[in-house]
Amino acid sequence: MPLGKTVLFNFGLMVIYMLLTSLTMDSGPEAGMGVLAMDAFLILAQVGLNMFIGLILLYTENHKQLGGAMLISGVIMGVVGFGSCLAHAAILES
Repeated sequence: MPLGKTVLFNFGLMVIYMLLTSLTMDSGPEAGMGVLAMDAFLILAQVGLNMFIGLILLYTENHKQLGGAMLISGVIMGVVGFGSCLAHAAILES
């Protein structure tokens, strides 16, 4: 089952866009909230795409295992991603 590769790819993608949102942070007292909003939107988009693509692949003939891996990876990214989004904002605030 390609679950490990799928989760690793999604975590790598999350780390890349969290680094990019850190670089775009402005200064000021509300700068962390902008990064939090951008990270939350990107994680929500990633989870949504994982679920959508996973459901499509789940009902195809040759890609059922990949579809299941995408669905499980979407759930993992939803749980871990939003926690890391809040931690990212807390680190940038301090």
